[in-house]
Amino acid sequence: MLPSKVKDWMVAGLWEDMDQAIYSVNKLKLLNGAYWFGLMSDYNQHNPRMLQVLVSRGALDYNLNDKHFTNKHSGDEKFTCYCGIWEYRDGKVSDLVHDSCDCTVTKGKFLCVTESGYEISITNSFPDYDMIVKNRDLVVTKFRSVSSKFKGGYIQNPLVSYPSGIAYSEDFDAYARNSRGFQHFYASKMSDLFTTCDGELFGRDFQGSFWLERALGFGSTLPWKIVMVNFSDRSRLWYRYFPSKVLNYGTPLEFIFDDMVTKKRYHFSEMKFEYTGSNHGPTMKFSPDMDTIHLSASGDHGEKIRLTAKILDRHLYKYDVARIKFNYNQLVLKVEDIEAIVDGTDLVQGKEQTLSYGEDAYFSL
Repeated sequence: MLPSKVKDWMVAGLWEDMDQAIYSVNKLKLLNGAYWFGLMSDYNQHNPRMLQVLVSRGALDYNLNDKHFTNKHSGDEKFTCYCGIWEYRDGKVSDLVHDSCDCTVTKGKFLCVTESGYEISITNSFPDYDMIVKNRDLVVTKFRSVSSKFKGGYIQNPLVSYPSGIAYSEDFDAYARNSRGFQHFYASKMSDLFTTCDGELFGRDFQGSFWLERALGFGSTLPWKIVMVNFSDRSRLWYRYFPSKVLNYGTPLEFIFDDMVTKKRYHFSEMKFEYTGSNHGPTMKFSPDMDTIHLSASGDHGEKIRLTAKILDRHLYKYDVARIKFNYNQLVLKVEDIEAIVDGTDLVQGKEQTLSYGEDAYFSL
């Protein structure tokens, strides 16, 4: 592990709050990569829909899915970079945007306009953000994140040893995180919000989960795996695994289940993660022919969780940065079987699992 003095030199301070994270273009000392990420997933089981937005300003110019993108930084408010938007509906993933975009970030407003005429805007204050995605004059989605108010500020996440603050809304229906990260060659400082949103998506009423993230240093903690399961009662399961112990202060795993019925967070430590496919498995290594995720874990007080999820479709970002290549797979998931046992009771019994999400990112030769 790194000496504490070295860590203090390398690690950036926390943002003051989520608004500062979203509405600023902070620079790190070297390799000033950054991204803004939004994921909306519908609670409607009968018409599952998902929309993902990624604004990725690299520290260096890069090739992404065989197209070259240039990153330009113009002062404290403007920059040019990559913007990607994909949707999942009618059983398949399709790209809406794979473009360069010009972005302006001021206090209380984030706006990006792509070459093809799409606009992405975020306004308002934590936790009640408004987001609109427009294709010229046509509204693709508009909504507001909705939750009870946050009180009490951030506390240190007990699951991890790196500096990471977490906070819960008053009714436990939203969760926020504010983590420090490396500010020199590696940069993984991030702030994010998990909440419910109400609005319109593809011309229809929409209520679903919303994940909004702002981070510095996209890709610096490769490889990683994520599984996020949404429930219609706004309970949420979050699994995140980084094989690299060095980059994560010796804490490679974060696995939680937030239950809206008991209004408690359950932690899991010992875990097993595997993929299977029609001709492969079980393995932790992701490949295009993998079609199922199997996940199990236990907690320190006898909690147990087990999950099987089908990969309905996937979206792949293939990065080539300074001859370093990595694949960033985003997975649309349907939970086929799940149980979460606490004190002999299955806390997910009777809950509806809605469209869920996964990620698998790894270096590629």
